[in-house]
Amino acid sequence: MTTAGALAAQLRAFVVDTLEDAEQAHLHGWRIPRMFAGHQVGADVRADLCFTLHHLARAGVTEVAGRPIDEIISGLLADIDGAGTHTFFSYRIAETLLERGPFEGNALLSGLSSSQAEQVALAVDSSDWLELLDAEVLPRNYAGVLARCELGRVRLGLVDDTGGLDDLVERVCGVLGANPLGALDDSNDASGRYDIYTADVWLFTEPLADRIGEVWRRGMSQALDLVLTVGGPDGSSVPWGRSTGHLSDALTLELAAFALTAGQEVPGTPEVWLRRAVDAAITLSDGFDAGGLTTAHAHRAQDAYRGPERRLQLTFDLLGKIAWAAAELRDVDPALTPASKRQAYPPIDRFVPFETDRPAGVWAHRSSGAEFVVPFVGATRSHYLPALHRPGRWEVPVDRDLPTWTPLVVDRLKRFAAGGLPASVEHRDGGVTAHWGCFVESGKGVEGEELAPPLAGSRTMDLSIDGRTIVLHDQLNFEGPPVALGMAIPEVDGAPLRVEWTVDDGEGQATVVPVDGVAEWASPWSQLSRVHQLDVDPALTVAYTARVTPLIRVGSTAPGAHYHRGMYPHVADRLVERGVPFGWDGFDDPGFRSIDLVHLHWPEWVAFDDLEAHRAIIAALDDADVPVVWTAHNLTPHEKKPEIYDAVYGAWAATAAGVIHHSVWGEARLRERYDFSDRCLHRVIPHGHFGAVWAATDPPDRAEAERRLGLSPVGLRIGIVGSPRAEKLVQEVLDGVAASQRNDVEVVCWSLRGDEVVPDDPRIALAEPYRNVDAGLYATRLAACDVLALVFDEQGKMLTTGAAGDSLGFGLPTLRSEWGYLVEHLGDAGIPVGQSAESIAAALDALTDADLDRARSAALQRRDELDWSVLAGPTADLFDEVLLGR
Repeated sequence: MTTAGALAAQLRAFVVDTLEDAEQAHLHGWRIPRMFAGHQVGADVRADLCFTLHHLARAGVTEVAGRPIDEIISGLLADIDGAGTHTFFSYRIAETLLERGPFEGNALLSGLSSSQAEQVALAVDSSDWLELLDAEVLPRNYAGVLARCELGRVRLGLVDDTGGLDDLVERVCGVLGANPLGALDDSNDASGRYDIYTADVWLFTEPLADRIGEVWRRGMSQALDLVLTVGGPDGSSVPWGRSTGHLSDALTLELAAFALTAGQEVPGTPEVWLRRAVDAAITLSDGFDAGGLTTAHAHRAQDAYRGPERRLQLTFDLLGKIAWAAAELRDVDPALTPASKRQAYPPIDRFVPFETDRPAGVWAHRSSGAEFVVPFVGATRSHYLPALHRPGRWEVPVDRDLPTWTPLVVDRLKRFAAGGLPASVEHRDGGVTAHWGCFVESGKGVEGEELAPPLAGSRTMDLSIDGRTIVLHDQLNFEGPPVALGMAIPEVDGAPLRVEWTVDDGEGQATVVPVDGVAEWASPWSQLSRVHQLDVDPALTVAYTARVTPLIRVGSTAPGAHYHRGMYPHVADRLVERGVPFGWDGFDDPGFRSIDLVHLHWPEWVAFDDLEAHRAIIAALDDADVPVVWTAHNLTPHEKKPEIYDAVYGAWAATAAGVIHHSVWGEARLRERYDFSDRCLHRVIPHGHFGAVWAATDPPDRAEAERRLGLSPVGLRIGIVGSPRAEKLVQEVLDGVAASQRNDVEVVCWSLRGDEVVPDDPRIALAEPYRNVDAGLYATRLAACDVLALVFDEQGKMLTTGAAGDSLGFGLPTLRSEWGYLVEHLGDAGIPVGQSAESIAAALDALTDADLDRARSAALQRRDELDWSVLAGPTADLFDEVLLGR
């Protein structure tokens, strides 16, 4: 398990490695290019790179790519563009210098000429941006940015008069202290632009905390509480609005590092914050390419002002934040271990208000059935509308005029949406109802933009949770029918949805539109793959309901098995088939984010006889809150040592949240042998048959099958098929046929283990060692048989046999022993023959055509009952129940 010390070391090494990759690929000799992929490189890149190196030094790193860090920084400062460096980048240069003392005599400047030093002094001065702040051109959070810049100049000794700093701090106090709830409306027109800066503003004003006082301490606590509420296990802090994607993950990491080292009481335990940091680090560590560049613009999108022209800047911005966190984490107890996922992300259903007088806020829901946030804030750009957000599951296009989860209304040659602050929001457990008294122009997000007059009408939206289903109900009213009206619900690639539309008032048509690779349908986290759309006929009143259910992403430990291939196609509208991210053939998926549930089949194939490896996988699944449903095919592995595998099976039994037993008899045996949790759900779901597999080969008729196999016609042909097993009594069947008084019977055996003694009897027409054959030959063998013999030791270790699926799938009667599984599974399709040569001989001698006809009729009926289309539903039901029962 990751510790705080290990995380700090991991982050430090990651930044070093990524910087070295970038230097090798794009910044040879730490020369910053003037052009990059068709865009001019700004001064911000140099400032962010210096800041990153500065924090690496704080984290204990002395050199990168074979050169001392101070030498690299000095070289970068020598070519700085003073006038082009401003705001965020000014204070980053200032704080880089401050690590080596005041400006005068600073070691980082010792090798610079006087003109170069003057450029550095100009770079830390952003006082000329005050005019833009006064003119309300800049967002309100820039008061804190400019105050931090001025603080840097004062501390560097470049400014003697602190009046400018005092005025800015007073201004910051006014901005931050205006709202008793601590939320920052970053707009200048009070439109309610609440987003990531509601939390981030407190972090980047932390150097001013002593000057701001109690307002800052209280606000920071509120910001941490907000992120604990709306952040998710994907690593995000605030998932809606601007500056999200990897910047949102980086903010989680930074806030966690602050919370772990804060000198004040903060919400959340150290273990919870460490878990949040670990989750953010997992996402961020996968966010850079082999050349050290952020992948934030590849197969995803960013806000318009963070487009590809800022690719290098965003790269070093992110690396600087990671390096800062690594430096802070050095002061944390290195032995501290993180909370589990369920501890770090407990159930919550809460409306967090951002204002006291208007219904601005965010609904945060986290339960076993669903997890998301829905913001109710100003602006009508796609990423500010009241839609579901949870990266990896619920995402929306970024910075577009593409409303989702919100109706798009077209009228008067304009596009409208029910966006901006609602007139009212009413929260209840598991649901929220919001009302808008008009439709405003869609796609607007910046104050000062000219808006079309609102479209008269109203929307009442009700969102609720029904198990794992999100239920959206909309009631729309218009003064006149609009030209066009539609609703879109986007789907994240790899996280498919089932969307069921009902038009309660009016007419409409539903469709699913592929958008994979379409640039406008990209979020800050991924490329959206499909849009579930309802196109509604315009009318004065319209009402519709959408029931949106994520498919369960099931990691199966045996995706190639006949059992898996038989069942899963019948629930493709409910389950997504995956392999597993663990074990000898697992794929890489830190945190198990690509699966919701593990479907365990044969435990021994996960990690063989390595008990500690099994335990480590189980612990990791439990830590990630990924439940296990075990289909119990065996009591213990075939031909394996019980002293080893009983412990393996016992470990999986203890962690199983659900178990599928193929018979009541088998359930009793398994539960007698192993200890299960009291919360484990046990269900008896019979094993399906494989009739479709053999039918797909177009098997021959009886006569043709005999010809192909070299067999002569006979009255009653008994087949023995399937793998040899210790419990499979092939010898007894052969001896029983040899002892029978019947002359119209023969046995064909393709299942010898190798130690049998085949009787010298012409009625044993064929006896061959077992070998795996293709489906066509196997079906031909079945077509040549009248019955199959499945005689198993009643006291064996097996719980089921797939060979029973062959006999029923082919509609064949089965000669069976009194093994409890066969008695229950075959029903009247089974003909009891005991399990000794004597009992088998006697049963054969007494067997009549009427007995065979009855068993054959029962086999056909049982085949219908055990079709995978019948059994798959209950399996998916159990998966649902397990997920909801977490």
